[in-house]
Formats: sequence, structure tokens, C-alpha cells
Amino acid sequence: MELRLLDSDGYTVPGSVTRVTDTTETKARAELRALARDHAAQWKFAGYDHRNYRIVTIPGGTR
Repeated sequence: MELRLLDSDGYTVPGSVTRVTDTTETKARAELRALARDHAAQWKFAGYDHRNYRIVTIPGGTR
């Protein structure tokens, strides 16, 4: 399975595509939340807020 972090505009945050297993998913989600905070801070001048980011799950991974 694959996780992706989407910004508030719905775009995939660079470096956020992460393949996970059931045992690594919790840690990966925590890392993506941290990435959301970092990315939003970098784009704060444009009004980005990490609370508006989403983590989406893609069951089969990249197609």
C-alpha cells in the first residue's frame, strides 16, 4: 500500500509518496504529519496551514 501527503490544493507534496506495510503505516503517518508541518511553514506566506493537509491511502500503490 502507498501513502501520499496532499497539500490544501490537492497536490502531492514532493517526497511524500511512501510505500508501507501494516507494521510501518503508523510510523509513516507520523512522519508525513511532520512533513506537512514543515511544508506548510515553508509556504506560510501563501497561506498554507498543515491542518488542511491530508494523507491518502492508495491500496495497490503507484499505477
